[in-house]
Amino acid sequence: MIPAFYIFCLMVAVGVVLYLLDLRSRKKHPGQAAEPGGGQPAATPTCADTTCALHDLCPSEAIMQCAVSNEIVYYDDEELDAFKGRGARDYTEAEIEQFRDVLYTLKPADMLGWEQSVTKRGIVLPTSIRDEFIALYNDAKTSN
Repeated sequence: MIPAFYIFCLMVAVGVVLYLLDLRSRKKHPGQAAEPGGGQPAATPTCADTTCALHDLCPSEAIMQCAVSNEIVYYDDEELDAFKGRGARDYTEAEIEQFRDVLYTLKPADMLGWEQSVTKRGIVLPTSIRDEFIALYNDAKTSN
């Protein structure tokens, strides 16, 4: 009975140490998770992000699967940079139409990259455009 007690105490001590190490690493890198290879931590958006646009997987997981670099790629949409920092409901109809013009000229293969590019640039898609993006992306995905 005594050896089982020692094993139990050892397991509790190891659990406490691992918990404290995890807590310490989270304080160093808030909002980030370590990469599996032990490299630099990568920013990990949450499923509650309002900028996510896919719904088969967690939207953030799907976008992160497509993210191979932090480089921002422009899709002939530099004019959208003027909307950096705006909320999803803070757009006029004319501004929403600018997003719509870009969205409907994208090739299906470029849709995820464009959404990721917009997010990296700090631009939140208007609510109606985000809904249209989801519908278009799902249509393009099912037609393949």
